[in-house]
Amino acid sequence: MAAKLANIHEMYKLLNEKERVNHDIMSVFGRFGLSQTLRRLGLEKQQGVSALQLIISLCLFRFNGASIFGMYRRDFHSLVDTGKNCYYRMMSRETMDWRTLLLRMCVRFFAILRKEHAEENDQPRCYIIDDTTLEKTGVSIEGISRVFDHVKHRCVLGFKELILAYFDGRTTIPVDFSLHREKGTDKNYGLSEEERERQFAKKRDKSNPNYTRFEELDMKKADCAIGMMKRAWKAGLRAAYALCDSWFTCEEFIHAVRSIGDGSVHFLGMGKMGNKRYYVRGFHQNVYEMISRYERTETKKMPKYNSRYFKVNGLMGKEIVRIFFIKYGHNQNWNIIITTDMTMNITKCFETYQIRWSIEVLAKESKQYLRLGQYQGRDFDGQIADCTLCHMTYIVLVIDKRLNDYETMGALFEEQRESLMALTLWQRLLAIIKRLLEVLADMLGISYEELSASIVRDEEMLSRYIVLAEALEDYDKAA
Repeated sequence: MAAKLANIHEMYKLLNEKERVNHDIMSVFGRFGLSQTLRRLGLEKQQGVSALQLIISLCLFRFNGASIFGMYRRDFHSLVDTGKNCYYRMMSRETMDWRTLLLRMCVRFFAILRKEHAEENDQPRCYIIDDTTLEKTGVSIEGISRVFDHVKHRCVLGFKELILAYFDGRTTIPVDFSLHREKGTDKNYGLSEEERERQFAKKRDKSNPNYTRFEELDMKKADCAIGMMKRAWKAGLRAAYALCDSWFTCEEFIHAVRSIGDGSVHFLGMGKMGNKRYYVRGFHQNVYEMISRYERTETKKMPKYNSRYFKVNGLMGKEIVRIFFIKYGHNQNWNIIITTDMTMNITKCFETYQIRWSIEVLAKESKQYLRLGQYQGRDFDGQIADCTLCHMTYIVLVIDKRLNDYETMGALFEEQRESLMALTLWQRLLAIIKRLLEVLADMLGISYEELSASIVRDEEMLSRYIVLAEALEDYDKAA
C-alpha cells in the first residue's frame, strides 16, 4: 500500500494567502489561551520579552517561510522590535516544557471545536504513528547521526522524528513527537571520531524537561510511541484504534497498545511478509503457509476497491488477532493487515487503515510549507523547540481551515483525491466557465484552444473577462 502525495496539499490555499494569515494569526492564537497555559506551567518569562510574544512571532516567521535571521533582517514589516538573540535563547531554554505545551494546545483545539459545534462523530478516532527523516547539514549539531532515509534509499545526516498524530474523524493534528538517532552497524552513529568530537554538548539537569527529550535519542521508537499514546489518553484524547505500518507490528507493541485505557484501544497495522508464526486453526503457520492453504478456497472479491481478500483469526503470541490478506487490482502480491478488533470486517478495515496516510500528508506539508527540520542550530533543545513550533503552527492552520474555509469534498484518499484542496466558489465558477467555452467551441466547430486564443487576442473581450474574474475573486475573498 503506497500513498501518492504529489497532488495533496491540504494547506496549500491557506498558506498562499499570507496577508490574511498574518492578519488573523493573533486572534487565532488568542483562542488557544496560550498565555494562561504558560502561566499555569510556570513557563512565562519573568524578565525581558514575554514567552507568548516570542512563540507567536516564531510561528509568524514560519508562515512567511523565513528563518529567525531572515526575518530579523527584513524587520518583519516593523513588527519585530527585539534582537534576534532573544529568539535563539527561547529556542534553547532548558526549563521550557515544549511537550506539555503542545499537548495542551491539542486539548484546547478540540475544546474550540466543541464550542463551535464542529465535532465529527461519523469516523473512528485514531492514534497514528509514523516517523520521518529530518535532514541536517552540520555534524556539530548535538546528538546528530546518519539515519537511513527510506525515500532516498540511502543514509543522510539528520534525525528521525517519530510523530504521534490524532485523527478526530475529519482532521489529523500532531500531538507529540520524539527525535531519534541511529547507531549504525559500527555503533558510531555513522560518524568519524573527529566528527563526534566536534559535536556540541552541554550538561542537563535531570529535573528539567530537556533531559528526558535528550534521553529519547537512544530509546526504542516503540517505547516512545507507547509513552506518547498513554500521555494523549490521559490528557483526554481518546482513540479507538492505533494505526501504524509494519515496522511497529510485533507482539510486544500490540500488547502495550491493548493496555491503554484497559483495552479500549485496538491495534490496526500492516503485517510483515516473513517467517513469523501465528497460531491459526490448530497449527503454527507463517503467512506463506496460510496463503498456500486458504487462498484458493476462501478468497472473496471486494468490488468497491477492486480487490480480493481472505481472513483468518488466530493468536500472535498471546494476543488474539484477525489477519486480512488483501490483493489489490492486478497485483500478484498479498498485503497483510492485522487488527485486534475481532468484529471488524474487510471494508471497515480497509477504510480505517487508509486514515493512516493522513500523517504522511502532515509530514509532507510541514516540511514544504512550515520549514520542519530546517533549523540548523547546534543545541538539541533548539531542535525540539523547532519541531514543536512547527506542529503548533500546523494546528493553528488546521483550526482556521476547519472553521472558516469551505469543507473538503470527500474523505481523505478517496477516488477524487484532488478534492482534499477545498473547492472555493471561484474555482467552481471557473470550471463552469470553462465548460461553457468548450460547448461554445464545439457548436462553432473549432477547438477550445482556438476559442481561448481568440479571446486573448480580442482586447475588449479579454478585458471584460478579466473584470468578471476579478469580481468573482473579490466575492470569494469576502465570503
